[in-house]
Amino acid sequence: MQLGEIIRKFSEEAAATEALVACGDLTLLARVGDTAGQYEETVGEYAAGAVRRFANLASSEDWLGLMNVIERADDPGGRCLAHMLHWSLKRDEAASSAPHAGCTCGSGSCA
Repeated sequence: MQLGEIIRKFSEEAAATEALVACGDLTLLARVGDTAGQYEETVGEYAAGAVRRFANLASSEDWLGLMNVIERADDPGGRCLAHMLHWSLKRDEAASSAPHAGCTCGSGSCA
C-alpha cells in the first residue's frame, strides 16, 4: 500500500490501528498509543502528525536513512510509516524527558 493511501485513512481510528499493526511492530503500536494519549490525540492523529513533522523537520541524514529503508523494503509504504513514527517518537520522548519540557521560549528559565 502507498503511504498516501495509508495517511488518508488515519481519520478512521480502526484504519490507523490496522496500518500500524501491518507494520509488524506491536511495540511501535503501543508506543504510538501511549504517546498519542499524552498529547490527547488518537493514534491516527498522532501518526499523521508524525509524518508531517518528519516531512517538515527531518534533516538530510534522516531522509537518507529513510531512502535506505525504503530501498530494501518489501512494503515501502509500511516501512516508510514505521521509520517516520520511530523518528517522531524519539524526538517526542526526548522532549518530554528534557527539563522545562513544553517551553519554547528558549530562555531556559521557565519552571
